[in-house]
Amino acid sequence: MSNRPADTVARLADYLWWLLPVFLKKKDRAVSMVAQFCEVWGDRLDEARDTLVSIIPELLAATASGDYLDLLARQRQVFRGIGESDDSLRARVLAAHTIKRKGGTIPGMTEGLEKIGYEVEVLEPNRGTSIWSRFLVRVLSWDGVVADQSVFYQTVRELKPAHTRAHVESAISMGTWDDGGYLDDGGTLDSWVATHESSYG
Repeated sequence: MSNRPADTVARLADYLWWLLPVFLKKKDRAVSMVAQFCEVWGDRLDEARDTLVSIIPELLAATASGDYLDLLARQRQVFRGIGESDDSLRARVLAAHTIKRKGGTIPGMTEGLEKIGYEVEVLEPNRGTSIWSRFLVRVLSWDGVVADQSVFYQTVRELKPAHTRAHVESAISMGTWDDGGYLDDGGTLDSWVATHESSYG
């Protein structure tokens, strides 16, 4: 057997046998007691290696799923909604750092909402006036992954500067958006006219 690392060997029993000093390999491998020990421990190590290979993706937010993803989410103070898909929760987990770090700024709002699949434009039409605390969030597009729109409004609230009030305007076509019950009944795609507006503080 060639000199190669253990993780490239199909059976670790072969690798254990290869590691043995010559004096332990005097007998033919088929009848060697030492070889039988290599087979037993090699099988156990093969199982352990397969377990490690399968679990490593579950330790990363970008590839985790199910309960593993829930655990990573809780570490970031993100919780799965009722019926929420792994893709939706994963997007929110990956966005959590940006939302915590950049919240309270206009660029942070834009980037944070983009991380959960919403392309938005944030405007301050009342800047410099007595109603400076009101600003406009215009939703330009949505990738459809984070389908619970209450998450959108929650994220706006987390990202907006303190003591301000968001005015949400959507330019998304009818029948592609569900606002989670803010503008009509939740759970169905909205049928209201595009660019319908809603205030959210």
